[in-house]
Amino acid sequence: MPMMHVLTLWLPAGFQRRGPQFPGIAIFAGEGQFAVEDTSAIPSAESADPFLRDLAAAEDHPGLLRRRDVIDGEFAILWLTHDELAAGPTAPRPDLRVGGDHGDESEGTNAWGEVEPTTDIWLIPRADPNAGKAPVELWGDEVGPDGYVSPSTGNGLTDWAEPLFAMSHLGGTAFPIQAMPDGLTPWYLELEEISGLNFGGGGNAQFDLESDTFDWACG
Repeated sequence: MPMMHVLTLWLPAGFQRRGPQFPGIAIFAGEGQFAVEDTSAIPSAESADPFLRDLAAAEDHPGLLRRRDVIDGEFAILWLTHDELAAGPTAPRPDLRVGGDHGDESEGTNAWGEVEPTTDIWLIPRADPNAGKAPVELWGDEVGPDGYVSPSTGNGLTDWAEPLFAMSHLGGTAFPIQAMPDGLTPWYLELEEISGLNFGGGGNAQFDLESDTFDWACG
C-alpha cells in the first residue's frame, strides 16, 4: 500500500545534514503490524492487475531512507531538493486496485485511506537551554557532559520545560515518552501524533537527521 504523507519541512541551515543541496525532508508512514503477505500478488510488468504493474515499475526516490519499527510499522524519510520542495504538495497516485474487496488488513493508514487534510505547518524559535546539544538521559538536577540539563524536577517538569512539552520540534530538549533513544545528536526531529500518526496513543517519535537514528514509544 502507498504510504501516508505525514509532513514536508524546509529545514534551517544547521539541520540540512545532507548538505545545502537537500534543504528539506518529507516523512511518510505506513503499517505492517498485521499485514498478511499475499504470495499470489506478485508485481510484474506483465500482470493483468494495473496495481501490480504499477508496483513493478516503482523506483525508490534517490533521497529515501526506510525505517521499520519493532512491530513492523513502516516509515520513510525523503531528503528533498530545492525544486522538489518548491513544487508543493503532490497528490497520491490514483487507486489502481481492481474491483473487489479492498479491505486493508494492516489496521494502519495509507495514502488511499482516510487521512488528515493537507495543512500548513511552520517553525518558530523558542527559548530552550538545550538547543544545539545532544539529548542524554538525566535525572533530577543532573547535567550532561556538554551542559545538557534535565527538563524534570523529579516530581514534574521545570518551569522552563512546561511550555516545550508535547510540541513537535527540531533539536533542543527531548521528551521521549519512555527511554531516551541511543544515538541522538543535536540535529533531530521530535514528532508528536500528528497527521493520523499512531504512536500507541500519546506517544512520540525521534528522527535524527545526522545519525539516522529512529525510535518511537507509546504513552
